[in-house]
Amino acid sequence: MTATKFSIKKLFTITLVLLSMLLSCTNNPLSGTTKITDILASPSKYADGLVRVKGKVTESFIVFGQGYFMIADGTGAIAVVPSKTYPKTGEEVTIKGQVKNAFVIGDKSLTVIIENSEG
Repeated sequence: MTATKFSIKKLFTITLVLLSMLLSCTNNPLSGTTKITDILASPSKYADGLVRVKGKVTESFIVFGQGYFMIADGTGAIAVVPSKTYPKTGEEVTIKGQVKNAFVIGDKSLTVIIENSEG
């Protein structure tokens, strides 16, 4: 009986340690969001997968006939191609979408999030 209690206590401790490690990760499924600075530092790491970012809309604009808005989360800012309507400047939003390079000119590129139309 003592061995069973010890095993359950040990299993519980290991579970808590693993959960705290998972929660401390930058891009973890339980936190729900990815830092924009992480996306901009390594866009290919996030390319074609879904990301979720949360931040404040800072501006909207049109480049090459395509509308975008900028979202900033305190770590960085990134352009978003909206699937629906544009949020208002200053609005706090959560965006889910795919990371893409909108265009590359020489050594300059524009990394964007193409918003997922389902949310």
